[in-house]
Amino acid sequence: MCFHSKYRSFDGSCNNFAHPMWGSSLTGFRRILLPVYENGFSQPVGWNKDVKYNGFVLPSARAISTAVITTTEISEDVQISHMAMQWGQWLDHDLDHALPSVSSQTWDGVDCKKTCDYAAPCFPIDVPNNDPRINNRRCIDFIRTSSVCGSGMSSVLFGTLQPREQINQLTSYIDASQVYGFESVVANDLRDLSNENGLLRVGTTFPGRKPLLPTTGINAMDCRRNLDESTRACFVAGDIRANEQIGLAAMHTIWMREHNRLALQLKSLNSFWDGEKVYQEARKIVGAQIQMITYYHWLPLILGREHFKKLGEYKEYDSYLNPSVSNVFATAALRFGHSMINPVLHRYDENFDPIPQGHLLLRHAFFSPWRLVDEGGVDPLLRGMFTTPAKLKTSTQNLNSELTEKLFYTAHAVALDLAAINIQRGRDHAIPGYTKWREVCNMSEVNDFDDLSNEISDQTVRDKLKHLYGSVHNIDVWVGGILEDQVDGGKVGPLFSCLLLEQFKRLRDGDRLWFENPTVFKPEQLAQIKKTSLARILCDNGDNIDTIGENVFLIPEVQDGMVSCDDLSSIDIRFWADCESCGDYTQDSTLSRTRRDTTSTKYHDSQNYRLNDLETANEDLQEMVRNLQKRLELLEETCNRQ
Repeated sequence: MCFHSKYRSFDGSCNNFAHPMWGSSLTGFRRILLPVYENGFSQPVGWNKDVKYNGFVLPSARAISTAVITTTEISEDVQISHMAMQWGQWLDHDLDHALPSVSSQTWDGVDCKKTCDYAAPCFPIDVPNNDPRINNRRCIDFIRTSSVCGSGMSSVLFGTLQPREQINQLTSYIDASQVYGFESVVANDLRDLSNENGLLRVGTTFPGRKPLLPTTGINAMDCRRNLDESTRACFVAGDIRANEQIGLAAMHTIWMREHNRLALQLKSLNSFWDGEKVYQEARKIVGAQIQMITYYHWLPLILGREHFKKLGEYKEYDSYLNPSVSNVFATAALRFGHSMINPVLHRYDENFDPIPQGHLLLRHAFFSPWRLVDEGGVDPLLRGMFTTPAKLKTSTQNLNSELTEKLFYTAHAVALDLAAINIQRGRDHAIPGYTKWREVCNMSEVNDFDDLSNEISDQTVRDKLKHLYGSVHNIDVWVGGILEDQVDGGKVGPLFSCLLLEQFKRLRDGDRLWFENPTVFKPEQLAQIKKTSLARILCDNGDNIDTIGENVFLIPEVQDGMVSCDDLSSIDIRFWADCESCGDYTQDSTLSRTRRDTTSTKYHDSQNYRLNDLETANEDLQEMVRNLQKRLELLEETCNRQ
């Protein structure tokens, strides 16, 4: 209880003392609506190809993708930078990861990459005969998500049929689990335990740069390398997807460095702390920084200011609110960010000119961590993200073709299609259709496709949906949500806005260790946390970033251009000075306050104060003695008068 009252567990357990497994890793997703399985408890929607829904057979996920989702035309957002997209992926990898099936083979030993049959755990995406890209194979491989033991088919062994429920590998809390890991074994493996500095392990350091991530560890990283790159190492981090695309790897690198930067400052300030104390305090600050950036800088731009107001101000921790990530949030709503991804990652040098290797097509950014070594480190990518507009989502420009035609093309016989995967995953998870979620969010009732005109205003798009689905009630939730017109000032439609608000309120109010809970940080520490900005963190942890946009989620043109890093506010770590542990208090509360006030003035006013600076320490000691002598003189005068 002493530990859990102050620090988070790595697996998220014991955040809620009454419900200690709420939000913990390796537990089932939360359901808002009951699942819709084809056989009632385990078969995904569309498993039996001749089954009709509302009088129509469901279209292939790939057919939907090519008809209404994929675009080769790209328009630039006039406000949001590409960093807003990258933060969305970074945040998602803190909140959820639907674990794929333990095995990728059928019961008779056939690999899912080599079959187009529906045989557990394989649920391949059928390719239409007239597919514009794929003409040499009938399907795109797809593996179902693992289920909680005792649900779905395994529930038969327990004597009661329970609908299949998918596993979230990560903690549901915004707790930087993508930095530290989702369980203690992984977390300990990522630590540098060779000293008492509370650091994370680092990898190679190249001249003129700061350390990269380590390349060895027990966390099984997903790194689908090209055959000619099979000898290249992959980075190791708290989330197994760190190598998925190079921009994400850059973010992992930045936050590993941020932890170590904070840890060294805390250790310098409190030299008597052991490594565990330093590590936990730095981890606590990092988690708070990510919460602060998400809710105060990123989320208002995604939801729009008016919709963001519905979240309300933080009041207090609600122990009755389950913060676990909902299945529809992970499977559909938070995947809105796919519509913001540019087909090119821009890379700029310190003069904001393209680096010699040029900009990077997205297809070449997948699983290529070696580019951080060979092509300029993290800075060029970060500069590209905060100066380049995100892709603008329009009614006919949803996901760029790099995501639907070239996804992970080096590791699969047929390149994957992210839009089709999103649709198929929703069916795998038995997520009810789009119109059911409209009811949950109190949106207008719809009975035909023209009833969608207020949310999906493009007549051509609605006609395509009618041709594909037949019935408006057959529309997959991700498809309906992604095709909606964006709310005023936001980057999502009304349905996803509703579902995001539902989850983000739970993540904040249902988290006992939320950074604004008065029991988590001292008031003066909280004031420092609120100075956090992603711009400052990039300045502190990039290799050589000295000019940046003050709000990196906005393109420079819509703010006052770019500013010097020196002009940005930063956290003053001196407010974490541990006076109690180093004996700065006496039993006499009056003298204790006096002593604390007189000595802390010098501590907090000196920018260069260090405990290991013997000369400064001696001056402080002499100042303390003089103050005590004055106090004794005052006491003597008081006694004489009495």
